[in-house]
Amino acid sequence: MKRSALIALLCVFLAFTASDIVSRAIFERLPHLEDEFAYLYQARLFARGDAYIETPAPVRAYWQPFLINLEGKRFGKYTPGWPLILAAGVEMGELWVINAWLSMLTVAVVYRLGREVYNPQTGAVAALLTAISPAAMLLSGSLMAHTLALFLTTLFLYALWRIERGRRVLLWGAIGGAALGLNVLARPMTAIAIAVPFVIYSVGRVGWRFVRRSPREGWRTLRPLLVLGVIASAISLYWPVFNYTVTARPGESFPHYLVRFARGDEDTNLYLYIWDYDKIGFGEGHGRVKGGHTLEIGWRHAKKDLNCASRDLLGWARAAPDQVDIVKNPCAENGRGYSWVVIVAGLLLTLRKRWTWLFLALIVSLIAFYLAYWIGGNLYSARYYSEALTAATLLAAAGIAGLAHWLEAGLRRINAPGARAGRRIVYGALAVLAVYTLAIYAPARLRPLTGYGRISQGQIEQVNRLRQDPDRPVVVIVWGEHHWRDIGALMAVTDPYLDSEIVLARDPDQRYLDTLRARWSDREQLFFFDGRLSRTPPETVATAE
Repeated sequence: MKRSALIALLCVFLAFTASDIVSRAIFERLPHLEDEFAYLYQARLFARGDAYIETPAPVRAYWQPFLINLEGKRFGKYTPGWPLILAAGVEMGELWVINAWLSMLTVAVVYRLGREVYNPQTGAVAALLTAISPAAMLLSGSLMAHTLALFLTTLFLYALWRIERGRRVLLWGAIGGAALGLNVLARPMTAIAIAVPFVIYSVGRVGWRFVRRSPREGWRTLRPLLVLGVIASAISLYWPVFNYTVTARPGESFPHYLVRFARGDEDTNLYLYIWDYDKIGFGEGHGRVKGGHTLEIGWRHAKKDLNCASRDLLGWARAAPDQVDIVKNPCAENGRGYSWVVIVAGLLLTLRKRWTWLFLALIVSLIAFYLAYWIGGNLYSARYYSEALTAATLLAAAGIAGLAHWLEAGLRRINAPGARAGRRIVYGALAVLAVYTLAIYAPARLRPLTGYGRISQGQIEQVNRLRQDPDRPVVVIVWGEHHWRDIGALMAVTDPYLDSEIVLARDPDQRYLDTLRARWSDREQLFFFDGRLSRTPPETVATAE
């Protein structure tokens, strides 16, 4: 096995291990953001073969964030791509494995892409940078959709590269179409932002072949791209199919609904069922700011996210202090990051490579598209740009490998003894920085997220300690006003079908405690009120007082 392939293989296992550690040690195998709760809920529905369930009653008793109750149906607000994939983790009983595998596969494809576009050294370095990226670790340890989208983006890029090489082009067209179509199902806006520069490039390439070479050459270039487009479109259709299933008007045909979906009718947009301002674009009604979202606000968010990315992409920044408020300062610290330095070096050293400019165009396109979204995303790093990670690490790797070659060639030119030491200096420095990222920066960056939002395994363990019969399922009845995060861990383990080992039922209005107790008489009953768990029902405590 070649040295570069061996390094890449080690990086593949490093990515899997890092995802496992972050999922277990930081996120405790639990969802923390509202998005993750909705993804998990829908994944559990898909795992049972359902797009939705009948809304359970009382409705508020089984509320979870970002779920929609519409005409007796309950389902998640997000597009169906990621929940469909996450459903495999539900079936296995190991949710974390899905993102860990996707992270591992991403590193493998990054290596192949870097190896073929540039050289084996660049491929190996890109694999290392992708595996140690704190941003990638964070997201792969979560239940967010970004790791899937990153893998699909990387596979899409590799498929286009293979098409351009001219071997098995129809097969790679099909693979690229599947990757793009699934990406639309997982993160539509991201998928479009990624596709746009490559559509422009491909149109130019096909046109050039038709005009400057021959119609036959042009057709040969166009065929795999048509396959890609047809398959991507066909797979993408599952998005409106899902929305039609849960929101169609009585008696409405799918073709009629599809027209309304393409037109952007508001009742076909599941996001708007939760927040009517959750729209892409500018002006009144877009976002929560009076007057609506503006380009100035978008650029303000972009600067914050880019600052975060400059730190979290490679972890080349001063580590955060031990005491940090992760909510007030989502990217842990506002200090400078230097991940961008080697990206600039990669650009300068590989200017003549077309794909260098395509990688840059992908990054720019993602940033430009998300200027039109009303909110930034830097609690979980600069996550709206995370699908550009492959392009960024490939450019950075090209810079590092190019510097190593440049230094060695320079020493040879002046007949310096030990010219090969130039390469060793660069790669030695990279190894030191990689150790710093893994041992110092990443732990300091991720540790403040532990128990974020008061969600941890501790509450589940407390329930299990209070149970008197461990063989009997339990219901935890929450009585009175509370924040949902106070019982978020119990919400996370409650199955939509209410047949899980632990079921959470809420009575925020203090109106149906007796109804819930009767409904769950076959289970051991615990109670949460006044911020604590108890075996004693709340009315008993009130009577005693």
